[in-house]
Amino acid sequence: MRQEWNIWVLGGDQRQARLAEQLAMDGHTVHAFALERAGELEGVEQEEELEGVELADCVVLPLPVTGEGGVLNAPLSGGSFSLALLLDRLRPGQVVCAGRVDCRTETMAERRGITLHDYFAREELAVANAVPAALAVEA
Repeated sequence: MRQEWNIWVLGGDQRQARLAEQLAMDGHTVHAFALERAGELEGVEQEEELEGVELADCVVLPLPVTGEGGVLNAPLSGGSFSLALLLDRLRPGQVVCAGRVDCRTETMAERRGITLHDYFAREELAVANAVPAALAVEA
């Protein structure tokens, strides 16, 4: 039996925007935060606040998770969001996925009882992500 999840995608670039749409197309309830410059995302509830993020079954953070100054990597947002304040909104036990998690971010999460699953640590994703970058350099 297929289970619908409540998923929040926070920040990131077009990869996260497309992921949010794909998850919605798969039948999940998807909320996007800090992706407002991505335009309308089909089937995705665009959020201006983090109200309800603590109820998410899964939270997806960007690749890389942090931008300059330790803030959430959110190039498709007009705002700047403290990663520490964002982590304060999450609850222990939530599935939280992030890409290229640095030691500082890992420590902040651990102090809050949050386990970050670094999807970029998976070899197949790292390789698949490198292909478009290599093709762009050749062009």
